[in-house]
Amino acid sequence: MLPLPYLYRAAAGALGALPPSLARVMPRTWALLLPSEPWQRPRLPPPARRGARRAGPVPALPLPPAPGVRGGGSAPGPPPSGGRAGDAGPGVGIGVEAGPGGGGGEALGGGSAPTARPRSQAGGPVGLSPFRFRFSLRSQPQPGTSRLSSARPRAQHIPARLGTSRLGSAMPRFSVAEARRCGEQFVQFLRDTGREQENRRDALRTIYGGEFRARTDTKMPSFSCILYALRVTHQAQVHGESVHFKKGKKRVVVADQYRRPRTNVETSAPAASGQQPSTGPQVSPSRAKKWAEFIRGKHGVEIVSEHDRANGQIRFDVTLGQPRTITIQVKNQGTEAVRLRNCHSLRRLREFSFLDQHGVTQGEPLLLPPGDTHPIQVRCLTKYNGFFRAVVVFDFAKESGEFFSIGRSVAAIAQSQLAKELGPTSSFEPYQANLQRPVTVITEEGVPPVSSLKNELEKEIPLNTYPYPKSLKETIKLGPKTDPASSWVKMLSLLEAPLHAGNYQQKFQLLLHLEEIQMEVDIRRYDMQEVTMVQDRDLLVLDVPGVAENRPSVLRGDHLFVSLSSERDSSPLVQYKGYVHDVELEKVRLGFSSKLKSKFVNKLKFDVTFTFSRLPLQVQHRAAALSMQQGLASLLFPSASCNKPLTSGPCQPRWFDSKLQKNEEQRRAVMNIVTGMSRPAPYLIFGPPGTGKTVTLVEAIKQVWSCFKDARILACAPSNSAADLLCQRLITDIAPRYVYRIMASSRSYREVPTEIRPCCNRDDEQDCYVYPSKEFLGRYQIIITTLVTAGRLASANFPPCYFSHVFIDECGHAVEPESVVAIAGLLTAMDPESNPNGGQLVLAGDPQQLGPVLRSPLATEHGLGTSLLERLMLHNALYEKSSDGYNSQFVTKLLWNYRSHEAILRIPNELFYDSELKACEGDEFDIRNFYCAWDELPKKGFPIIFHGVCGEDQREAKSPSFFNTAEIEILVQYLKKLLQSQGKRGCPTISPKEIGIIAPYRKQVEKIQKAITTHDPVLRALPDIRKLKVGSVEEFQGQERRVILISTVRSCSEYFQLDQTFNLGFLKNPKRLNVALTRAKALLIVVGNPVVLSTDPHWHRFLRYCKEKGGYTGYPFEEETPEEDSLAAHLNSLHLST
Repeated sequence: MLPLPYLYRAAAGALGALPPSLARVMPRTWALLLPSEPWQRPRLPPPARRGARRAGPVPALPLPPAPGVRGGGSAPGPPPSGGRAGDAGPGVGIGVEAGPGGGGGEALGGGSAPTARPRSQAGGPVGLSPFRFRFSLRSQPQPGTSRLSSARPRAQHIPARLGTSRLGSAMPRFSVAEARRCGEQFVQFLRDTGREQENRRDALRTIYGGEFRARTDTKMPSFSCILYALRVTHQAQVHGESVHFKKGKKRVVVADQYRRPRTNVETSAPAASGQQPSTGPQVSPSRAKKWAEFIRGKHGVEIVSEHDRANGQIRFDVTLGQPRTITIQVKNQGTEAVRLRNCHSLRRLREFSFLDQHGVTQGEPLLLPPGDTHPIQVRCLTKYNGFFRAVVVFDFAKESGEFFSIGRSVAAIAQSQLAKELGPTSSFEPYQANLQRPVTVITEEGVPPVSSLKNELEKEIPLNTYPYPKSLKETIKLGPKTDPASSWVKMLSLLEAPLHAGNYQQKFQLLLHLEEIQMEVDIRRYDMQEVTMVQDRDLLVLDVPGVAENRPSVLRGDHLFVSLSSERDSSPLVQYKGYVHDVELEKVRLGFSSKLKSKFVNKLKFDVTFTFSRLPLQVQHRAAALSMQQGLASLLFPSASCNKPLTSGPCQPRWFDSKLQKNEEQRRAVMNIVTGMSRPAPYLIFGPPGTGKTVTLVEAIKQVWSCFKDARILACAPSNSAADLLCQRLITDIAPRYVYRIMASSRSYREVPTEIRPCCNRDDEQDCYVYPSKEFLGRYQIIITTLVTAGRLASANFPPCYFSHVFIDECGHAVEPESVVAIAGLLTAMDPESNPNGGQLVLAGDPQQLGPVLRSPLATEHGLGTSLLERLMLHNALYEKSSDGYNSQFVTKLLWNYRSHEAILRIPNELFYDSELKACEGDEFDIRNFYCAWDELPKKGFPIIFHGVCGEDQREAKSPSFFNTAEIEILVQYLKKLLQSQGKRGCPTISPKEIGIIAPYRKQVEKIQKAITTHDPVLRALPDIRKLKVGSVEEFQGQERRVILISTVRSCSEYFQLDQTFNLGFLKNPKRLNVALTRAKALLIVVGNPVVLSTDPHWHRFLRYCKEKGGYTGYPFEEETPEEDSLAAHLNSLHLST
């Protein structure tokens, strides 16, 4: 680019050619910008006097060539867009007329530049090229206006082009838009390489010039140009040497995969793991319509009582052991007589009896003249707390012989004081989110925390962002289409295609995109409105209920957005990005920009929008791509073994855990892993609950480490707790100097078990985590990480065949691309020539237990919810079960259960494991036999209690989650008996931390916790009561307790379809039942509604087993059709006509 001093000096020589009115106002201060050397500073001509006549052009000043510009350059290029050469535009133009070596001209201040015309060299030193600058008005002044006013450039004008000297092709021109686009790509490059928090100007300049621009030979604008373009387009803030890039979100639109537009295409609702989505299917509209017609008064006949509620409900309270009678009035307010033919309930309940003076309830018809009323008495007597509901049908006939019916739901509630205290805080309001309103957002960057990470690990394999296509979201919003050319049909063709090496990357990336789109919808459920924050020095503190349970997940370094509640309807909406500096219980400390802090006052109301980290999705996308690029088809789609052992002769290991020698299956699994006879196919450890799956995996790692001195082992698990457990068990026999546990920088160091801290990637002196270099990691033979963190190792690009073995524990909990993160780029498939001693992959898990938690119904339906371990066992011939069992060369099924009493194991064994599991024998001192003599058992020697309860499914406020206070009351009673009668009546001593309570709904978990720690005076006074864990089935997977109590919650089959669609509750989800029942060692207590649970075949088998063995107690249970099912049948058959 031609330096400005040269331009200004040339311009000074041309001032005499201007009109007098314009020449007078040209700033003499330009001289201050000229070079300081006397020979370079021309004398500025004096301004022309008013009325003076122009004397003609002033000769051009001879100038030395600009640095880097030589004579004989390229010919001038075409004129810039917007006009012909020499055309006049608005404002003042400065034309550069170059000599033979010059290039084209450029207009300053807007408009088009005239084409430079080569001129002969005249005057000046030899070798210098003369330039002539001429000024021209871009438009002629209108009559009545001064020439000066029409020539004045607009204030704050953004130059149309940056870097705009046309002195040869070496200096390309860039518009602001082009520089902005390049700047946006650079910002994305920073995110892709994990340096989005870098804000030092010099460091950014170095990255831009040394890395970003060096990636391609394409000409790019300078760092100053892109920074200027980002600043003037409000995408960056520059404060001295600090640069903060803004994130501006255009139209914020979400696509909920549970919401489908009405179409003529019949589609079944797929199941989805996880929690309640943004909206869910309600009761069938046709059924709701029939119910409304059923309860509506007809032909002038009305049914009323003093206890009427909305929607045909009659509810009243009762006291245990005390009968209560209410009256229902049948009124004929019509103009003709009707006959009351009958009054009966759809299902007989022992608590209710119906009486009337004329015997209608006994089947005797009664004629009701116009204006007449007939009372029917409903009497209720119960000795059980709970919710007792009967659907009562009143049958009528008109004089013409036409029949019709009217119905009512009559419910009696008997509850304790505890149940009343735990009842709904407010009536349930279905969630209604305005998710489809497009919003334009301007984001103010926040202040991230000081880095708690020292990153020395190389990043040789880039991690891209992998954004989903916007067209995919539109496809989901539009819903199913039948046109073969539609995007929906094209998407389904890929989703429904069998998975193979040819479509592996494309299919999994589509599934991950679908999952991310639904995650964007579901995260909105945690958003908050009208909340306040408090100031803590430079940070603001926000209370986030549920964050301690990762609902939502908020970690150090994450971010969220807040906006002023008062500006909610503004457009554009200004959001302030807040970085998480610390999380303590339910308080989150956030760093915001100075703009927000200057506005902050106490009690200022904010709307909060949560986000989720995309890093797990990114590493999974990359893993799916790398897996096929690096030839891992023989690992992911194995077809045979090379039958080449790692050992030259018989292996005689020295067992670290001598108990495994006595277990044939465990011993065989370890020996087959050590010899590596399955390679390149993975070796699978199929470990049902309590069979020692992790113990077997740990022993195998120890044996590989012991037998092969050059072995390099990577051990992974989906969660930190599972990875910690691997580390804890390994260092009991292997010195910490051989083991290195790598954790993410977002993990709180307080959560790290003390015994593994010497092995961790923590720098105690600098109080931060460290990602050490490959050279440093080479000192260790065993590296332990979570699956996602293994992605950092993949980025480092270890040499081929570096890792000889990869072990993945709890593989069934992870989606397949997550497991592949620990494989792609880290494990080289075994090859007899290039990698004869490596390539061993070992997967441990149980496909009959819960899989990964997913959000997208489309992704779940089409295979993302199937783990790598489960896919191999279901669809690969090497792992199929034959009449002789599994092929031990590739898979071992562990059979001996060390956890549970034989009676507790019986039903899961039958339903899920082909009755192959065997309970290890124990004596009377075995912990599994501790409760066989407990006085509270319905049957001594049978440590299972099923306590039948008729409760009510309840919801409150805007939460879609269910709770059941009647079941909580029974749970509390058993809990007090366990903890208060220790050492008495056959009840051994037990600590609260040895008891677990499982409930399938989040709201039930919350209510149970409140009952234990707040409402019940006996339990809340007990020491360590807060160590008693209450949680969902997912939270208990992989864990065990001496005593397990289960609350099933559901007492109404009306929402079974909702549970099935969203994979909630125990019903319609056999894996959830399996996990819940197999957590208990010595005592299992289940509380639930037997009538409702018996509709599920798996629960029906468990109920029948409990009754047969004498373990059933509570509300009397007789197998019968639930009232809701009877109601559905009757609604289709009753006379509902008007």
